[in-house]
Amino acid sequence: MNKFSLFAFSFILSSFSFAEPPSSLEGWDLVFEDNFDGNSLDLKKWNSTYNWGHTHNHRAYCVAENVSVKEGFLKLKGEATRHPDAPATASNGGKTYSLDYTSGAIDTRGKFEVQYGYIEGRFKAPPHAGTWPAFWTLQDGWPPEIDILEIPHARTQHHYYLHYTDPSWYASHGDAWDHEASFGGTHSGPDKSAAFYNYGVEWDAGVMNFYFNDQRIASYNRPSEISQTKAMYIIINLAIGGWAGDDIDVTANNPAYLEVDWVRVWKRKSAFPDTVRIRSVASGKCMIPSENAVVLGDCFDEKAYVTLSALGSNTYNMYFGDRVFEIPNESKDPGVAAGIWDNNGKDHQKIIFEPQDGFTGYVVRMKMKHSGHYIRMDEDRVVQDWNDSWPWNQNWKIIVDDLEIPTSVKNVKLVQKQPSVIHRYGTQMQLILGSTHNNQESLVRIVSLDGRQMFIEKVQKNLQFDISTLPKGVYQIIIGEGLSSETLRILKR
Repeated sequence: MNKFSLFAFSFILSSFSFAEPPSSLEGWDLVFEDNFDGNSLDLKKWNSTYNWGHTHNHRAYCVAENVSVKEGFLKLKGEATRHPDAPATASNGGKTYSLDYTSGAIDTRGKFEVQYGYIEGRFKAPPHAGTWPAFWTLQDGWPPEIDILEIPHARTQHHYYLHYTDPSWYASHGDAWDHEASFGGTHSGPDKSAAFYNYGVEWDAGVMNFYFNDQRIASYNRPSEISQTKAMYIIINLAIGGWAGDDIDVTANNPAYLEVDWVRVWKRKSAFPDTVRIRSVASGKCMIPSENAVVLGDCFDEKAYVTLSALGSNTYNMYFGDRVFEIPNESKDPGVAAGIWDNNGKDHQKIIFEPQDGFTGYVVRMKMKHSGHYIRMDEDRVVQDWNDSWPWNQNWKIIVDDLEIPTSVKNVKLVQKQPSVIHRYGTQMQLILGSTHNNQESLVRIVSLDGRQMFIEKVQKNLQFDISTLPKGVYQIIIGEGLSSETLRILKR
């Protein structure tokens, strides 16, 4: 391998590396941030109260006037006054609450939502009994709900939970509030009202981790429950009463404040754009869904588009629409045909991408996490292979652009698109670079029709090479890079 291809391969490998939060967020993209600078709430990011209205499951009527931003902090104020617009009572979850208090709440619905990632915020809770500060997420429909921070009682304890629909009910009916269940717990530590502390959650389709002050305090491997989470929006609120009880220290002369230093959200980086096509190097066809199966077909078929969801450690889910690539029944047997099904977060739906050297673009072998077997083409089927099979039919190119899909061999002939020239003398060929390259060094690559890189060298004016060692077939000679590149094609008979 020469130094140019080694560099390219090293770059690809580096793009596949991931680090776990919060000790290091290298390998993650910051997708949302608010440091609460300025003098008002950023309404491009937040709604100034609950997006559904002013009330929830507690005794405070939440309004924009009780949300303030000053000196780099968000403050939600809870006070012992009835707002003039507040009704006498409000009901939630079969309970009725007297609205004797006014407070604040914000959320990001319609402005920012995220499925899977790492959400973190830095908070200082009010010391008042009867207050219930919370940092949590929702999606349309309930459950699920992720509670990152809730402090309803002692300030030395905070609660964290995932609320979900019982999986046996969810599988047949979808989310249902009257079949709700949860997992989570409480963390005991310092007085959360004495200083600012960080609270976070990281999750993918199978695992949910909760953090306090950048230390993981709980981890749950519960894919059938966690995979119910879709695109979630963020809520911050200061509740009064409700779960916190009716022994409330907030008075007319002693308001409560929930203070927020910042909120940030990260998503794992992917080596690829979100939407790609997966082409078999051996057959030149792309994966497409056929009912519940995955077969090989036309790369220009609209069904060939795949959404990749990075899970870390070079691992991905591959979505065809809203269904995910899997090996049915969690089978570890070679020869089993791949299929698509609803995401359940298990390892038979997770694929480890292994970058392959010697190709242009991204070419990988795809190993199923649960079995350790590779995915290969079998005529027009996609199947789980033996581990020690010859990898020629296990190579898959990740197509990010139509230009990466080769034309038919029947349509290929020697083409001169720009002024570089090829002369042939038996098996010897001479490439003379055109004037557009300005006598500068240009990268020259010879690439087979399936994308395999056969030769790479930097050339200033001309290049002589011997094609006798090349197998019969069609080759592209790519001169230069990016928009200034040109491509010539040759056919070795």
